[in-house]
Amino acid sequence: MVTVTAQAAEVLRATLDEARTEPGQALRLLLRPGGGFVVTADGEKILLVTPEIAEAVGEATIDAPETEEGRRLVISR
Repeated sequence: MVTVTAQAAEVLRATLDEARTEPGQALRLLLRPGGGFVVTADGEKILLVTPEIAEAVGEATIDAPETEEGRRLVISR
């Protein structure tokens, strides 16, 4: 299962706000299209994860630590 921290959710929401053309759209983390599960934050879809990615990363956390260049999304297990 993929967990998204509050900081990562903020970065994902900001990215969605810039790119979203329709309500309900979310970013997708995939190797190839199809299936998957939805990650939500405060009731809003923010990330779609395919079964292949979920299996490959296992118990993973997506975070967005502050760096000299700003916040960066990081996946760790």
